[in-house]
Amino acid sequence: MERLLHEAGVTMGPKGELLSGPWEDASVYKISEDVALVENIDFFTPIVDEPTIQGEIAACNVTNDIYAMASTKILYALAILGVPSNMPQEIAIGILKGFSGFLNRLGVSVAGGQTILNAWPIVGGCAVSICHPQKIVYIHGAKPGDMLVLTKPLGIQPAMAAYRLRKEEAGRKYLQKLPEGLVENAIRKAIEVMTTSNMPVAEVMQQVPVNAATDVTGFGLRGHAKNMAEASRVDIEITRMVFIEGTLALSKLLGYPLLTGEASETAGGMLISISKRDLDELMDKLEKKGVKAYVVGTVKRGSGNVTLKKDLETIEV
Repeated sequence: MERLLHEAGVTMGPKGELLSGPWEDASVYKISEDVALVENIDFFTPIVDEPTIQGEIAACNVTNDIYAMASTKILYALAILGVPSNMPQEIAIGILKGFSGFLNRLGVSVAGGQTILNAWPIVGGCAVSICHPQKIVYIHGAKPGDMLVLTKPLGIQPAMAAYRLRKEEAGRKYLQKLPEGLVENAIRKAIEVMTTSNMPVAEVMQQVPVNAATDVTGFGLRGHAKNMAEASRVDIEITRMVFIEGTLALSKLLGYPLLTGEASETAGGMLISISKRDLDELMDKLEKKGVKAYVVGTVKRGSGNVTLKKDLETIEV
């Protein structure tokens, strides 16, 4: 989006009360000295067949961009739904039930939205929140010496590819090359990851000094680390990768670049840059919130490069 806006001649940097733009996870507009509006819009095509689960994934993905900015008070959300003319109405209703139900559990109401007829289903929404301007965390701000923390394991893309393959006889036969139960376990855990909110992480980010943060989604770990490195004018070294159990085998079988950190994620975890001094406090408070976090890298002086450590540690959970 940032590149397209630039080529269209409409990109603008922070100016006046506008504190961020398309290079961040959400837009930020300063209303007063104590209040800033933090807003995001996100939508995509379904990745699961179960309507309610798809609605939950969409709601998690939309709100996680708000939480990536450490904004915890979401005022309301709007739903976006595109449906084919021949799609049964109960599917659309199921998606909206999942979307609103997930938000309700976060204490957020759906205030309205927009529906359109579309050749292929799309689902998503807009989330609107407020936060003190000085408490917002941006993707820029990572400092040399910082440690990088990731709050969810990787592996959504190969897991969901297996989800689709198992729908057909030929796909099921192909997946038989892997141990029995591995595929189902990976899919189950992937859906669990995509329907787990990052709100507890944002709450901790309000309590512990954090230098930079972003959520890991479509660009994969390496791509989002690259965005952080470029915005912060530093280099990042990935020293460890944490994967959903079974997804390394799936990525090898299906040809996804998971081991290089380039496979896409959906509603992934938070990538946080924090000083060594504050690392233990962050990890402790995340654990108390029920969030299992992992140190996955370091920040060094540099100019926006991301590298993988030669003896990269990999673990599956």
